[in-house]
Amino acid sequence: MVRRSMLGVVAAATFMAAGAPAHAQYYPWCLVISDKTGAWTCYFTTREQCMASAGGNVGFCTRNPAAPDPPPRRRPRQ
Repeated sequence: MVRRSMLGVVAAATFMAAGAPAHAQYYPWCLVISDKTGAWTCYFTTREQCMASAGGNVGFCTRNPAAPDPPPRRRPRQ
């Protein structure tokens, strides 16, 4: 009886996870914590957010190489 209920819970969780469409989110800024181990956290929308998380001596901030380029700015017509 317990196994059946656990199986039902696992099946329901799998169904719910499979039903939600997934898409990648690429934030433009990354905090590089360690070059040697490759520890990067890329979830910052601005450089200022990244620098605040770095705290001055944790790592450094750089553009996310996986993020798409920002859209070009349009010039007003003259």
